[in-house]
Amino acid sequence: MKRLVAVVLAIALVCVPVAMGATASSSALEKQIASTPYQIWPAKARSNSPDFVRAAIKQRNAQGDNCKVVLGTSEFRWVYPDTVSSHPGNFFANNNYGMDTFLLGQPYCQDLWHAIEAGALSEDIPDDKVVFFCGISWFMDYQNPAKCFRLSFSPEAYADLMANPKVSDKTKAKIQKKMVEYGVSEDEVYAEASDKTFVDRINEGVQKIFDTSKNWDAVLSDEEDDWNAPERELNKSRPVPEGRTQGEAQVPDWDAWMSQEQAEGADQTSSNDMGIYNSWYENGGYDKWYAGREDWLTFTDEPYQETEFEDFELFLDVCQETGIQPLVVLMPLKGAMVDQTDYTADVRAIWYDRMKAICEERGAEYVDYSPYEYDPYFLYDMAHFGWTGWVQVNHDIYEFFMGKDEADEAN
Repeated sequence: MKRLVAVVLAIALVCVPVAMGATASSSALEKQIASTPYQIWPAKARSNSPDFVRAAIKQRNAQGDNCKVVLGTSEFRWVYPDTVSSHPGNFFANNNYGMDTFLLGQPYCQDLWHAIEAGALSEDIPDDKVVFFCGISWFMDYQNPAKCFRLSFSPEAYADLMANPKVSDKTKAKIQKKMVEYGVSEDEVYAEASDKTFVDRINEGVQKIFDTSKNWDAVLSDEEDDWNAPERELNKSRPVPEGRTQGEAQVPDWDAWMSQEQAEGADQTSSNDMGIYNSWYENGGYDKWYAGREDWLTFTDEPYQETEFEDFELFLDVCQETGIQPLVVLMPLKGAMVDQTDYTADVRAIWYDRMKAICEERGAEYVDYSPYEYDPYFLYDMAHFGWTGWVQVNHDIYEFFMGKDEADEAN
């Protein structure tokens, strides 16, 4: 009888999702970050730690933040909140609009990174909804998706993806194949599938459940990330902003925000007629970009790489299998700049059309911002949202999470 009980217990332990271990680990971390769970933009080590993301979401929401997951890349970092008032770090964080954004992603995080992240965090995403910022430049012929993936790869997120029973073996195998193609060693990719005994798996599961001894100093340091040097305030841990929870939740006045940001954009781009922010234009950034544009914004046979479309479809596969509803944001480029390269409006239309077709075929909701390519204040530079751009993006984010009727109530 005792042996039967032991066998049943062993089977139960094996069948318990690894998320149970992650929950124990996250709970310990939640206590550690309770007083400062908030960053405008979590730095790389935090973005690549599913346990940190889980803990931060739970703590922020427990404190009334009601944060929603927004996946993306450098657009969160590149536009500083102190120069663009409509950046989500100002718009949602400093106003009680009933929700806030958890901005998750770094430079070099392209589609495959997001597919893995979605699979790793699927059980911890509020409302089973994510907004996914997808950039046309990720797909361009000059890009090196293998290098980008190796620079952004998170072994922790990959392990949690592989442990997620909702992600099919077929999808996991496709992701593994891509990882090998991108230069991750087969030993690392297939470590989870190595010849481990039944007892080995039991021991690993038990250890993960009960081990709360992990040292989180590297993850929680505000100094650890190479990317955050110019913008440490974005990464700095702090309490949930007071403005987020004061009084009753309000509906944003979208017209007032748009009017304010048109004026702010005009002031911040007064040195040029392309809508490029002053400091970059005045300090030679545009001239350097213009001189080098033909060396990198070019293509040979095809303008876009098939492998990135495959990775985007893997992201949608993971979302579908795990029950996540994505809103895909098709990010535009600044027409006044990019028209001076091989990626003219007609070439860019190829990408927009194909991405919309993929989303429609998969039943994924999307927003297409290509009509705003020539709006002078929609983008801050060639590829990052600016003043009026963030207002529109915030409107679509708010509507997606809070409901269309409420979003339009003030208009």
